[in-house]
Amino acid sequence: MPSNIFLFLGALLFWSATWSIIGLTQVNIDLDPTISVFIRFFIAGLIILSFVALSKRKIIFSLKSHLYFFVLGIFLYSGNYIFFYQSNVYLPSNIPATVFCLLTIFNILGEKFMFKKPLTVLTLSGALMGICGIGIIFYDDFVHFDLNSGTTLGLMFALLATISASLGNMIAIYNKRNFNIPLLQNVAFSMIYGSLIALVVALMKGKEFIIPIQNLSYMLGLGYLIIFGSIVSFLCYIKFIENTSASTGGYIGVIMPILALIISMIFEDVKPDINFLTGLVVAIGGLLLILKQETKK
Repeated sequence: MPSNIFLFLGALLFWSATWSIIGLTQVNIDLDPTISVFIRFFIAGLIILSFVALSKRKIIFSLKSHLYFFVLGIFLYSGNYIFFYQSNVYLPSNIPATVFCLLTIFNILGEKFMFKKPLTVLTLSGALMGICGIGIIFYDDFVHFDLNSGTTLGLMFALLATISASLGNMIAIYNKRNFNIPLLQNVAFSMIYGSLIALVVALMKGKEFIIPIQNLSYMLGLGYLIIFGSIVSFLCYIKFIENTSASTGGYIGVIMPILALIISMIFEDVKPDINFLTGLVVAIGGLLLILKQETKK
């Protein structure tokens, strides 16, 4: 149990900073966001795979296993992030982070239909409480949101990214139950395949492949995203959902916008209001309901 708490917090805390870092350093520059997705996950995957090789762990897998890596890469490390990076082009970082909280609902439904997991009232109530909490926090943003073509497109990208992430979660759970591939190899190969898919997408769009080394802000942001936002966070997260469930892991998406907003408060001098304080209580209450349900199983 304590190890699961550390895994949960590791994924949550490191991921929460990635929203602002992506929005501030990786998009709206002279580089297509899809190229940034390729660079991020290709390097991260190679680092993990190098460690696997140097530590003399298993590195040869069957064609069937590589097909699994490829499919997981499509949803968890390619489509998920291509859509989220594109969403950040049109929207401030807190909006995609808020949409991502829907991952909880998608994961619960996914486990219901793919793995026949019972849909308990307590779990569903906790997830809905979390969604309501986020809605309260960002109430003013939604009410005064200007639904022009750019913002509508950004919201669509954020929703597609969340759906892709949820499908990736289901595939990761399927691996645990049917393949049981070691975690490091699972993440490394899937990241590399996902990054190559992103590169193909970028080249099909006719985008130029460059690495803006002279852009210090971009490179520092990329370094954080590779080490903490990709390697550490995903290893913690996938291990956590393997130990618990995708519905519990998906609740990271409910708490994450709260921490993302706290980060923006620190660096942008944003002051919390009554909506923030009320929504925080409601969202945390939902988390406790879900965790209580999971510990009963």
